[in-house]
Amino acid sequence: MKEKSLDQLLKEKFSQGASSYDRQRKHVIPCLEDLYRITSDLATVDNSRAKILDLGAGTGLLTSYLHERYREGHFTLLDLSEEMLEVARARINKDSVKNDSDFSYIVGDYLKHDFGGTFDIVVSSLSIHHLEHHDKEFLYQKIYQHLNPGGVFINADQVLGPHSANEEEYQRNWMEKIDLGSLSESEKKIIMDRMELDNPASLQDNLEWLEEIGFKDVDVYYKYYNFVVLYGRK
Repeated sequence: MKEKSLDQLLKEKFSQGASSYDRQRKHVIPCLEDLYRITSDLATVDNSRAKILDLGAGTGLLTSYLHERYREGHFTLLDLSEEMLEVARARINKDSVKNDSDFSYIVGDYLKHDFGGTFDIVVSSLSIHHLEHHDKEFLYQKIYQHLNPGGVFINADQVLGPHSANEEEYQRNWMEKIDLGSLSESEKKIIMDRMELDNPASLQDNLEWLEEIGFKDVDVYYKYYNFVVLYGRK
């Protein structure tokens, strides 16, 4: 039997239980609110009609935070999972005035998909860490190429500890904070299957890639053990 590619595995695992994904995520990401609020706070550009690209947009939770700031913006949500984007569409239609903003939903692999233009803000949350390290670097370069001058990239994601002892502490803390008590056995299995696809790079590697590509003002604005918010400006 032919082995499944990474994008096929990710699509399969994240399409499972898409309708309950947000509820599950609150139980497994101890700093979820911080990650999304800080990412939204950092997404500052001088354009009320900003063009915003959300990579691995999933259920549209991060986009909903950004929409609070940019009611007249244009939002492009790109994700492998059609099921996830259907949840995002329902969220946006429920939470926003339909003619208040412009939303596009694209099912695709952000490594391969032609972004089709430039953006003022590019964001991603809890997605890029799944990629092979050379693909992470490739994606950062692609994002840089599709940012307008002065545009910003913010990535709320997971990183690998700089040393084995640090990584052990990251994982110990994470497993201690995960609350699976109210989830069903099938939901727990889905979560653990997704976690097996994690492949984070170190914080140092991520920052060096961004700087080498040409991003300015590169920084980590938030860090909670293995969860970080990374920032760079073109």
